[in-house]
Amino acid sequence: MAPIIADTSGFYALVDRNDPHHAAAAAFLKSIQTPGALLVSNHIFDEAMTLTKVRLGVSVARQLGMRLRNSRLIELIVVNGGEEAAAWRLFSNYDDKAWSYTDCVCLALAQSRDISQAFSFDHHFAQMGLQMLPY
Repeated sequence: MAPIIADTSGFYALVDRNDPHHAAAAAFLKSIQTPGALLVSNHIFDEAMTLTKVRLGVSVARQLGMRLRNSRLIELIVVNGGEEAAAWRLFSNYDDKAWSYTDCVCLALAQSRDISQAFSFDHHFAQMGLQMLPY
């Protein structure tokens, strides 16, 4: 399986049973067999922990964090200086888009690693030209 950039929206859908994408997120993650197939940047880890803590509480956020840090399916990536610079260029140059800086980090990682797919329910990833999975 080719590597997949992971977005906060996929992980949040996984832990919030009331999220409309919960079942799809859970089924998608169960279908992945390749170790390290999901690339999770430190920006996404931060965003997922913060969003989950604010909406669902610290206990759920801690459980998600432990799942992400211990999953064989996840490769946690600390974004390097070149990737940060590329993300900043994307963020600065696409002022007609509502992409967050974290979205731009994901796109910079996808571009630098020749990745075309994202585990995301955020339409910004489709705008970026990435194939959104599981749909």
